[in-house]
Amino acid sequence: MKYRINFSLIVCILIIYILNQLWLKNLGVLFFNYYLNDLLAVPLYFALINIICELDNKKMITSFKYLFVITIALAFIGEYLAVYFRPNSVTDFWDIVCYFIGMIFYYIIINHNKFTLKISSKY
Repeated sequence: MKYRINFSLIVCILIIYILNQLWLKNLGVLFFNYYLNDLLAVPLYFALINIICELDNKKMITSFKYLFVITIALAFIGEYLAVYFRPNSVTDFWDIVCYFIGMIFYYIIINHNKFTLKISSKY
């Protein structure tokens, strides 16, 4: 079941990325030019990793605490170490915020059954 969710996420993220590269960036909106790709990067990363885990019969990463710790590592790599490998890159606080928003989005999507069960059991 989660394999389909992760695969669907990858397809949707890639479509949004292509739309952003071909059309949305040309609109002149700062969010599309600088932050949308950062917002998409973390959910794409987790979806890919969890598909690999599921295909290899290993436990998927769906716990908030593990997603949070891995997102911290990704933010450190993407915003601080990248500066040393790509001279034109800069560290941006809002990129890090986008990483964490993307992580929360992925967490909600991948664990939507938990939220649905909690809400429906109250009524």
